[in-house]
Amino acid sequence: MPAEGTTELNPLERVTVTTGDSTLTKVTLATTKGQQAAGELSEDGKSWTSSENLLFHSDYTLTWEATDAEGVKGKGQSKFSTISAAYEVDTRYNVVDGGSYGTGQILEFNFSEPILNKAAVEERITITGGGDQPGKFRWYSDYMVRYRPQDKWAPNSTITVKVDIFGLEVGGGMVGNHTTSLTFKTWNKRYALADNNTKTIKMYVDDVLVREALITLGNTAWPSVVGQLPIIEQAESYYFNPGSLNLAPNDPHYYEPFWASWTSRLTGSGVFVHQALPSAWPVVGVANVSHGCIGMLPADAQFFFNTFGVGDIVETINTGYPQADPDDGYGDWNIPFANYDDENWKGNW
Repeated sequence: MPAEGTTELNPLERVTVTTGDSTLTKVTLATTKGQQAAGELSEDGKSWTSSENLLFHSDYTLTWEATDAEGVKGKGQSKFSTISAAYEVDTRYNVVDGGSYGTGQILEFNFSEPILNKAAVEERITITGGGDQPGKFRWYSDYMVRYRPQDKWAPNSTITVKVDIFGLEVGGGMVGNHTTSLTFKTWNKRYALADNNTKTIKMYVDDVLVREALITLGNTAWPSVVGQLPIIEQAESYYFNPGSLNLAPNDPHYYEPFWASWTSRLTGSGVFVHQALPSAWPVVGVANVSHGCIGMLPADAQFFFNTFGVGDIVETINTGYPQADPDDGYGDWNIPFANYDDENWKGNW
């Protein structure tokens, strides 16, 4: 059994009570709040072992009663506590259980504490379905790792993600506090190709061209990034603030704040697909006047918004500009699969 006064006991540990020449008649393991832990008594009554994980940051009292061969009764207890909240590791996900996404959705895991034992954590993450193809992890920091399959997820498929880090020591005294499973689905294949040479965007559904629209891309001072980027989020309207680009009113590139319509975000830094401002409508399909976004005429922008969703891929080509950093949005598809798990590998960004 844990010694009296033990602290920071890993809740994964099994608590045992053993006796040599006596028979255990009663064993109770409970928190100060009265939550009891299940356990099993051996057939000969010589030992008792807890049979479930304990709770984190909890104070436990283990009490036992026994009778020896002469019929003399005895009892005892031990008090201990499990790992405190300061040493717990939580995980946040970028997909929700029961959600649906495009076939280009990247999986991201964010941890509340730094992960030093990365290989052990990877072994505790299981991804099945979606085509059951090879996949790899890529660590962007000690707090965040992403996962992608070799190719896009299979359309109209189901993917199950299980993270089992309960009791796992991840380094620095930190311990995982959960076993979590979630399932999400993909819808059909949707893909858009924006080409600066033609100033058009082609929209495909299940490899069939469903619409071709004129566009305006980033101007010479703010060229549009190239490469494949999944949509991160969507909103019918979104407030565009030049301050997010560090543009002051006296800057020649400054624009008046406005509410953009039919927006689909591609990067955290502010690349969107959206309806162009009315002042830009005459040059859509002719010249590039945006700050890196893909602008369309109203009907085309609304069609795009209603056709595409989070996780669908938008690819931009021929702007002469590099790719976005892979962690600015989900630029993971721009990394060759052979290099994906090498966090020091750098591509065209």
